[in-house]
Amino acid sequence: MKSWIRGGFACALALLAVPAVLTAQQQENPTLKGGISETGLRRVVIAVPLFSAPADSGARALALEVTRTLRNDLEASGYFSVVPPKHYRLIPASAAGAEPPFHEWQGVGAESLVQGSVHLDGDRFRVEGKLFDPAGRQMIMGRRYRGTQDLGRQIAHRMADEVVLHYTGRRGMAQSKIAFVARVGQAKEVYLMDYDGRQVRRLTANGSLNLSPAWSPDGERIAITSYRNELPALFLLDKQGNLKKIRLPNSALNISPDWSPDGETLAYSASRRGNADIYLLNVDSLRTRRLTSHRAIECCASWSPTGRELAFTSDRGGSPQIYVMDAEGANVRRLTYQGSRNDSAAWSPQGEYIAYVSRVGGSFHVHRLDLATRKVTQLTFGRSNNESPSWSPDGRHLVFASDRTGGYDIYRIPAGGGEPVRLTRTEGASAPAWSR
Repeated sequence: MKSWIRGGFACALALLAVPAVLTAQQQENPTLKGGISETGLRRVVIAVPLFSAPADSGARALALEVTRTLRNDLEASGYFSVVPPKHYRLIPASAAGAEPPFHEWQGVGAESLVQGSVHLDGDRFRVEGKLFDPAGRQMIMGRRYRGTQDLGRQIAHRMADEVVLHYTGRRGMAQSKIAFVARVGQAKEVYLMDYDGRQVRRLTANGSLNLSPAWSPDGERIAITSYRNELPALFLLDKQGNLKKIRLPNSALNISPDWSPDGETLAYSASRRGNADIYLLNVDSLRTRRLTSHRAIECCASWSPTGRELAFTSDRGGSPQIYVMDAEGANVRRLTYQGSRNDSAAWSPQGEYIAYVSRVGGSFHVHRLDLATRKVTQLTFGRSNNESPSWSPDGRHLVFASDRTGGYDIYRIPAGGGEPVRLTRTEGASAPAWSR
């Protein structure tokens, strides 16, 4: 996302075919003991034994990678607690095609079970996964995936999201990507990584300052602010690293883009008349429209998931605070009153919350505002600075940049608070943006 909190106005594979269903014996909404719901959430205990594979070393290596990645994905989702692998040796192996020993799996606490296999089909691999309900002694979902060996992680991510979708009605975050900015010498370049910090690759290499990545709703493009032509301008970046400048009216400042939910419009900040205001840009026609016209500095807009409102930062009240307005620029009202500096609003995917950054003492911390109750929850603590929150596509997690270990890195945290998980170990990582 975007921020002006440090030092002024920074604001700054075709994976797989659709999986074939292995069996018609599926349930639309399978019920496990305890269930999974957003209210009164309790993690479901799930067992994921090592996927079987023939003696071929490539197949076995792929089976190990898929199993480990699937376990990590399900645990990270927040919906499941994975049975520790040390317990799996207590369960007798079942013959191919035979019913799993459900009673034994229940004996180690498993309420759900994923079993799978890896097979070699010529120069490609076939991965099969089956989801079982041990208590009901039935298979409730089966999937088959095909791909080359280098797609093992993607196959596991796809499978994890299918399991989450089956039990919650919402697709998980395992297939999502996170764009972020990292320092390269005197430059700042845009990078891309998986949700868990793996598979990092560099997208820009122009030796300039490239800031504030923002994903298009379809995940195909990233809008950024770049200084490659000296003045900050808006560019569109694809996942192959190709940059295209957006031609805008003359302005000393074009920064802090955010896509509308329909992918047709970018909200951004421009200083055409001396101070920064919020503008809208139709990406196809390149027509712009000014939304705010205040003497204050106004930036860092974040669209609501309905596309009918925008949250933004303004110092019209004397200090930077979070405001919200209609998409036409009317009905401006202030949201934050606690804290002397509040910035970097990020609207949750379901629309219930706005995450933002607030100064607490001498440090900046991520907070969450419940829009219905106006309750504010502080999510990060300590003497470190924690900035630029961005929501996971399922709304259950946030990523943010923090200097808690000295330099800045990207961390992931549950949206309700908890222990942050470090995702990057690079120089000056900042401005994370989670794909939708």
